[in-house]
Amino acid sequence: MRIASVLTLCVLAACSKKPVEPAAAPDPAAGSEAPAPVSINVDKLVEDALVKLESGSRAELDDAAASLKQALSLEPDRLDAQLNLGVALHLLGDFAGARAQYQNVVASHPDEERAWLYLGAVKERQGDVGGAVGIYRQGLQQLPEAMPLHVALIGALRNQGRPTEAIAAAKEALAVNSNTIDVYNNFGLAYMDQGNLSLARFIFQKALQSIPEADGNAYIHCNLGWVAYLDGDVPLASQELQRAVELDPQLVPALVYLSRVYMDDKNYADTVPLLEAAADITPDNADVQITLGVAYRGVGRLDEAEKAYRKALALDPANPAPHFNLGVLLGDYQKDYDGAIASFNTYVAAGGEKSELAKEYIGDVEKEQKRASRRTKARAEKAKKDAERAEKQRLLDEAEKKKKDAPPPPEPEAPAPDEAPAEPVPEGAPPEEAPPEEAPAAPAPEAGDPEPAPEGGAGDE
Repeated sequence: MRIASVLTLCVLAACSKKPVEPAAAPDPAAGSEAPAPVSINVDKLVEDALVKLESGSRAELDDAAASLKQALSLEPDRLDAQLNLGVALHLLGDFAGARAQYQNVVASHPDEERAWLYLGAVKERQGDVGGAVGIYRQGLQQLPEAMPLHVALIGALRNQGRPTEAIAAAKEALAVNSNTIDVYNNFGLAYMDQGNLSLARFIFQKALQSIPEADGNAYIHCNLGWVAYLDGDVPLASQELQRAVELDPQLVPALVYLSRVYMDDKNYADTVPLLEAAADITPDNADVQITLGVAYRGVGRLDEAEKAYRKALALDPANPAPHFNLGVLLGDYQKDYDGAIASFNTYVAAGGEKSELAKEYIGDVEKEQKRASRRTKARAEKAKKDAERAEKQRLLDEAEKKKKDAPPPPEPEAPAPDEAPAEPVPEGAPPEEAPPEEAPAAPAPEAGDPEPAPEGGAGDE
């Protein structure tokens, strides 16, 4: 982001003028009674227009332009009305009308510095930077000591890519007035355009040393901080950029440059507020949105990072850079591999400066997508097996619980008191012997049978 001298359109204070005399009343004999003459105060018209110009709303700018045209219809040569009508048309975007008004002023009042400034500014706005350089040089011929014209000339030469001529113009300006801070600012920036960081740093530091008011100038501190950063002196860069933000919290380049210092140190927490402020001040700045997206990504606010990148694309569709950043976000952080590949392909197709790196990213994302697919499949299979095991265990636990909760079996009935229970027979015991049977009684001897002799009778002696 380049810091250039910004030309502010200021209104020219109204001159003290007497009211225009009212027109003579028509002859009453002509018909109906004539209305009373109306006195139009041109001073009041111009003063009211100045108030509306300061507000800046389109409706009030339209009203201001109408009032100034009316004033000029009554006083065509009134300088403040001519110049401020040019300002109103300039702010409304009617550059042709504004240019005509400024040209009228420089033709009739060649010593009116602002007319030369604004005429050159409108040419730059229309893209005619060379024409603006010519206007500023013409103005300096009329007003050689007009330092704002010197500053505008240096800035226009820089914008046209002519840093050597810008440096020469800065030296001429310092020969006229060596205490003009804006000349030093543009002088140092011209050296930066050349890539001569040492001389640029010298110029900014010389301004701070030689001009007492320079320490309160946010641009000097901002420019010195940025050249120090580019020159590798991070401590000085941080110090000077913080000072610039302290002096002017609305200075967008200082906010952006300081955020770069913080991001290099991975200090995204302090970066985000700086870039949010810059985005509020310049909501149409696509570069700020891209950097803000990086900062959001750094603090884990991924959805907001994506919104910032997409807003940058909407603001500047021709800039491929947001596609690259979006690819990194989608692939590395949000794991939207298809979206990441599409973003990188769009970046390459648009001819982005890092196309080769984008192609490497595409290859890496495709590999990671395959690995992620395998991991997803493995997780799914593991989850299925875990679920089956869990179900099996649930069924076992359920069966065990049912078994524990089942009522005990009924006890056997007790035997009758007169019946002794049978003794259990031990397993493997020999069977009980039956009691010996009783021998039958011998039959009595019948008569006439000899009585058997007893064993061992006396006859055997």
